[in-house]
Amino acid sequence: MLNSGPEMEQECLLEIVQIGRQPILDRNQQTFGYELLYRYNNKGAGEDAIDGDLITARTLLFTFLEFGVKHLVGDHRAFVNLTKQFFTDMHIPMLDKERFVLEVLENIQIDSELVNGVRKLHKNGFCIALDDYRFESHWEPLLPCCSIIKVDIQGLNLASFAEEISGLKAKGLVLLAEKVETHAEYEMAFELGFDLFQGYFFAKPQILSTRLLQTNQTLLLKVISRINDPTVDLDELAKLISLDPKLSFKVLRFINSASLGFTKRISSIQQAVMYIGLKKLRAWASLFIMSEMQSKNSELLKTGLIRAEMCYFISRELAIDDPESAYTVGLLSILDALLNRPLDELVKDMPLPVEMTQALIERTGKYSIGLNCVLALEQGRPPEACEEWVTPDKVITNYVKAIANTENILNELGGLH
Repeated sequence: MLNSGPEMEQECLLEIVQIGRQPILDRNQQTFGYELLYRYNNKGAGEDAIDGDLITARTLLFTFLEFGVKHLVGDHRAFVNLTKQFFTDMHIPMLDKERFVLEVLENIQIDSELVNGVRKLHKNGFCIALDDYRFESHWEPLLPCCSIIKVDIQGLNLASFAEEISGLKAKGLVLLAEKVETHAEYEMAFELGFDLFQGYFFAKPQILSTRLLQTNQTLLLKVISRINDPTVDLDELAKLISLDPKLSFKVLRFINSASLGFTKRISSIQQAVMYIGLKKLRAWASLFIMSEMQSKNSELLKTGLIRAEMCYFISRELAIDDPESAYTVGLLSILDALLNRPLDELVKDMPLPVEMTQALIERTGKYSIGLNCVLALEQGRPPEACEEWVTPDKVITNYVKAIANTENILNELGGLH
């Protein structure tokens, strides 16, 4: 049962998260893709209060984590608007190059920095589109890096640009007529050779909504899920952690802390994996994210860390594969208390290996031995689950050691907030 009262009501204030989706059709009026537009609908803040970079970040974040790309666009292309900073300074998230079209907004200042950023993404295989193109000459430096040109046809005498349109098509560019509002406008664009069409004549943007905890706990949970997905390789994991500068800082600072005793300074997530291993990095990144989730009960996080330490110890003692996975099982075992939701509900959508899921939900399988052992200790019962393989005095000794290690980790965490 969820707790009630003013504190819980304050925690669970809900923000309405909305994504606008407008279809883009081909010459056969079949769906080619959808343009995704972020919609902000929260009391006390207006659209004007949100800057362009944040709008872009939210669109990408909600597309991946809240709605899911498949749910939003099916097997079609997803068109997303990016600001200059995303082309020049930011790492594009793990976007599917075959699925996403990156739009250069019409109000971006075109300079060498932007051109170089767009060129790099183009060379890396991304499909680039120019938004609200009006046949102005200042777009010329970007044309070699683009695949799709979105022409804003409102108030434009398209017929007078027939030569320019032919020239663009001769370069192999796909032309998209946007803001098509009448049948006559559609026919004119069709006759002039446009390949794609978008506008109110076909459909107004459809607004899709979901609800998000203001504390971003749902998003954080899904980031943990991605981090612990066995199919996520080193590069993807590094990018995922690097998307949150605060998380990157915490992970690297903790790894370089005196308590871990590394003689060489570790300056990147990739380098960290070489020293501590991919699975341990996943566990620590999950730990730091969970520390962001909880704000009131430090004892809860302490419990998770002690469980993680003990699961790791038991797994190592029994020569069970992947002690780091056992560590993660112990850490994730507090999610239900952390989020006030049943653990089976939280874990079912996480792409964890079957053995980890069985340990968390059913308390069975190889990773459940350590977890059942530490749960018994918490409840003042003999740790029968592991007594067959590990002597009781050794279990107790390592339980005390786990408590001490946890205090050290929490002290490190306290210095990172």
